[in-house]
Amino acid sequence: HDADTGEETAIGVDIGHNQLLAANAEDGESMLVSGREAKYIRRKYRSLRDSLQQAGALRARNRVGNKEERRIRDLNHKASRRLIHWATHFENPVLKIEDLDGIRDGSDWRGVHSWHFHQLQEFIVYKAEQAGIRVEEVDPFETSQRCSACGAEGSRDGDRFSCPECDHGRHADLNAAENIRQREEELCTAE
Repeated sequence: HDADTGEETAIGVDIGHNQLLAANAEDGESMLVSGREAKYIRRKYRSLRDSLQQAGALRARNRVGNKEERRIRDLNHKASRRLIHWATHFENPVLKIEDLDGIRDGSDWRGVHSWHFHQLQEFIVYKAEQAGIRVEEVDPFETSQRCSACGAEGSRDGDRFSCPECDHGRHADLNAAENIRQREEELCTAE
């Protein structure tokens, strides 16, 4: 990957619940990593913790938490590795990811503040740097609500995104990833 060939291939990456990650490249190629296993792990360990808490078994409850963290960490490592491996097939790739720190509290993104999303993002950034892939953070505002084809506000039904303006329809997380890919890098607003 020669950085001096100039042209970069922008790849938008959306981190989410249904798909652990969705990535969309300029040429329309895309990849999805299912979040089904992560959801299962979180559900399983949540109910285990709840029943242990009712039993008052605190030490066992903490051990359960550590086991959950290890399993999610393993999933995040595998997902980030897959993404980086996929990205290296493109000419001079640049990953565009959402700036999760800049997310406003009043948005519908509160769930994204959970540690496993941040961890996955950190793994992606770290592994991208190791592979010599540049990472840009972009503003996540309305990447899920807007149509990636025309910019109008669309609607989501499960995994499906549809636009009332241009009839554009596609996988909702890939639509978000495409919006992220199109978005310009945030200007640093240092205080």
